[in-house]
Amino acid sequence: MKLTKILKTGALAFTGLLSGVVLYGQVATAQSFPSGPVELVVPFPAGGGTDRSARIFAPYLAKALGQPVNVVNIGGGGGWVAWAQMAKWDPEKDDHKIGFLNLPHVFAYLDPKMGRSETVSDFNFVGGQTFDPCLWVVRKGDERFQDMAGFVDYVKKNPGKVVVSTTAIGSDDYQGLAYAEKKISGFEVGKVYANNDAKKIQELLGNHTDAIAGNISYYVNYIVDGKMQPLAVLSEERSKFLPSVPTFKEITGVDNICFAGRTLVAAPGLAPEKMKVYVEALKKAKEVPEYQMKELSGSSQIWDVTPEQLTKFLKETEERVKVVEYWKSK
Repeated sequence: MKLTKILKTGALAFTGLLSGVVLYGQVATAQSFPSGPVELVVPFPAGGGTDRSARIFAPYLAKALGQPVNVVNIGGGGGWVAWAQMAKWDPEKDDHKIGFLNLPHVFAYLDPKMGRSETVSDFNFVGGQTFDPCLWVVRKGDERFQDMAGFVDYVKKNPGKVVVSTTAIGSDDYQGLAYAEKKISGFEVGKVYANNDAKKIQELLGNHTDAIAGNISYYVNYIVDGKMQPLAVLSEERSKFLPSVPTFKEITGVDNICFAGRTLVAAPGLAPEKMKVYVEALKKAKEVPEYQMKELSGSSQIWDVTPEQLTKFLKETEERVKVVEYWKSK
């Protein structure tokens, strides 16, 4: 499935939505479910990107459901402490819980060293929330790297000497690097691992690293301010936030697609009528212009995808991760 068929930015959804903002709240409050507050579980500690998005989104989801939505952080295991719980939520006892499941991070279960028994088939997907393609950037003015083609050529001539700041092994930006190393002969970079983008930015601007593998939403402002030079976006098409920046495939011929995708899941086996409430509430909350503007201000795309489309997309993404085999990368 083409990503372009299932993505929608906030900017595309403004027309005709204002008339529905008041109505959907009135409809939601007439429902018998949910009958009380709903927990919105974030699988990471407070302060990260998913936590930020969850706290922006919660009030709009609450209005759509007609009940308070409380953000609950359950950190640990790169998300797996929370995800292990979500995969075993009881459809009756835990019917007032929904949670974030992050892509491609959840596919860490493919790494034999993880020893996990869960797969994406164990989760009950409500739908997508936001989608943030990966991006490679360097310091502005670094004469070694004028563009993506020059960067690849330099790396091939100096294998392992160009240091890229990325997040942990298995993260979306790490997988983008691993895929490039697998598909481009002679391409090999050094890697340093940062827990967050603030650390990556500090390392690059402090001349401790040569490049960053990250996500678009974190770096648009640094590009606009002239502090960073974008090399390529790891997506099927150019970003609406950076329309002059080519895709990885445009420059290298390699179809390297990586992203941070946030989805929401409910208890496995949840009653169809309850599941329908969550699916419709998620859709309505994402359509609120005010919410869209808040995500748009952070250069995040709204991910408009049905549970059926998401299931197909997950299978395709899993196959891509299997090809990358990032756990075998240096």
